[in-house]
Amino acid sequence: MKPLTIGFVGLGLIGGSIAKAIRRVHPDYRIIACDKARSSLIAALSDGTLNETHDSLSPAFRECDIIFLCAPVSLNIEYLHLLKDMICEDCIITDVGSVKATIHQAADALGLNSFFIGGHPMAGSEKTGYESANDRLVENAYYILTPTPKIHPEKYDRLKTLIQSIAAIPIKLDFAEHDRITA
Repeated sequence: MKPLTIGFVGLGLIGGSIAKAIRRVHPDYRIIACDKARSSLIAALSDGTLNETHDSLSPAFRECDIIFLCAPVSLNIEYLHLLKDMICEDCIITDVGSVKATIHQAADALGLNSFFIGGHPMAGSEKTGYESANDRLVENAYYILTPTPKIHPEKYDRLKTLIQSIAAIPIKLDFAEHDRITA
């Protein structure tokens, strides 16, 4: 398989931990990120997690095979709007939010059902920010995936394989069932 280009929108505890895990397991992958916290981007570039940083969603995100939305849920929905006309046909957009209904509804309203797979790593810490990110945070943790009904099975398998490669345990659920269980 060719090296992937992975994008991160938000690089706090969860996004940073996933990015670090991907870098550890897939050193040949190109990893890019944007974050409002410039210090997180500088730290991730300095420690070798990222190949490049951006202050906002830039044209570089057009080249992403997978984009992780790792900002608060309401901001992730705003980012979906911005990504709609930016992504390539094979791109997968996923998130790491703890609530799935609102982002699935937004993906549906934007016509992004063939691109979006909700995600919720069942991991965390009392600490926050990139400085607390750990390349093993999601290791052996359940990672719930909530694909839309229109996602192509190959896209689902590609994301599932990536999640498994960082030693998380993917579980497929309907987004409504996810929200009911985690409520």
